[in-house]
Amino acid sequence: MKKSLFFTFCFSFIPGAGQMYQEYMKRGLSIMLLTAFFIALTIIVGAPIFFIPVPIIMIYSFFDTYNIRNSIDTERSIKDGYIWKSAGIDIFESNFKIEKNKSLFGISLILIGAYLLFNNVLVSLVYETNILWLEEIVRSIRNYLPSILVSVISIGIGFKLISNKKD
Repeated sequence: MKKSLFFTFCFSFIPGAGQMYQEYMKRGLSIMLLTAFFIALTIIVGAPIFFIPVPIIMIYSFFDTYNIRNSIDTERSIKDGYIWKSAGIDIFESNFKIEKNKSLFGISLILIGAYLLFNNVLVSLVYETNILWLEEIVRSIRNYLPSILVSVISIGIGFKLISNKKD
């Protein structure tokens, strides 16, 4: 059953909300999570380049909402599913196994924990000591560490993807 065109229009401006209004919950949730991920990555790293996918996702979500609405009750009806499922990633399905990527997941958690520990605890302790040269070192590390981490992780994932293609 087709939903109200007015509410479809209103919800289509929020990435994923239009899909959810059309009762495509998995599709809407995945679009919302992707949008939130890129916004958070932009804020944490402080590199505006990571914001580039957000308008693309928003435009995709807007038109996807209308595509879903127009295909309801037709022979070309779209099946609900997570948008990353086409890439073979089923993180919300019961058959997802963390063992495949256990080392990558572990390294990611260690890096996130170390960054949070450094950023929230050690930085406060250094600034309380009022040692100027140490404050300058910490300020430099805080400025460059997020960019370095994201760059190294991106390069590592790229090499892993390239090495898997050769098999």
